[in-house]
Amino acid sequence: MDPLRPARVEELKHLIGIYKQFLPQSIQFVSLLQNILRTNLTLHDTDKEQVSHRLQKTVYIPNNEKGNRLATFVAISREEDLFIFMNTLEVPPTELTHALENTTYIKWGIKPMFVIGDNSEIRAKLSQLTVEPKVQFESWSDCVNYWMPQTEAAKLSYIVPADVDLKPLQVQHAKQLNEWWPYRYRTSQQYFESAIKYFGAFGLFDKTSGELVACVFQNDHDAVGHLYTVHERCNRGYGCTLAKAITKHIAVQYKQDVHTFIDGNNERSIRLFNKIGYKAVSRTEWLVASKH
Repeated sequence: MDPLRPARVEELKHLIGIYKQFLPQSIQFVSLLQNILRTNLTLHDTDKEQVSHRLQKTVYIPNNEKGNRLATFVAISREEDLFIFMNTLEVPPTELTHALENTTYIKWGIKPMFVIGDNSEIRAKLSQLTVEPKVQFESWSDCVNYWMPQTEAAKLSYIVPADVDLKPLQVQHAKQLNEWWPYRYRTSQQYFESAIKYFGAFGLFDKTSGELVACVFQNDHDAVGHLYTVHERCNRGYGCTLAKAITKHIAVQYKQDVHTFIDGNNERSIRLFNKIGYKAVSRTEWLVASKH
């Protein structure tokens, strides 16, 4: 018997409730699980043929009769854009480790991207896993999670600079976003297309030419993501306007706290989000699994 099974809707809601008790430090897990629940309830089978595999995640929980008291979960996206998210409240993470080593739901040979919280115990156990084929983990990114409570985020106001118009992004803008993104990969444009269509995204457009000069969107973590301004238009307040606009959108549209994750070396973004009112609360690490 597999140690994991797909969580039912009520079980996923219960899991979200457990992690809400540990806010704000648990914001990345609350937001991720809320995004998965909402997306899975929204998508129909016909949508899944066009939607990015990164958005199509299944949450797995321990396959036992005891209930998920330890809030252990593994969330896995589909094979064309394979991300694996995990966490547990158990210390040491024995239940999670056993599940990772014995489940058939993880395709180790596809080189998945693992996403974990600021948990040295889970990080250490990953490096010790005995799975086939043997894998090694390399840190790809280590970010600080920044949080703003819904009550504050919903009250944000912003001024749109006089030389641009603020508009929702359309699916056709995904190609440009993907070209700007330094981490693009084979299926990342489809991810941008799906995020724009199903979540939320804004752009600033030059009033004279209509050209897109800055952008932001709500990513698959329900976080503020891909805040970008073309180089020649920097230092005009575009980033602040867009960050506030998407933060307020998430808070009002979904009535939830808002977060973003920022590389610790990105001082410019850290200053911006601190200025808006975000607070650093935890960390998220991305790990690439490859054959050893």
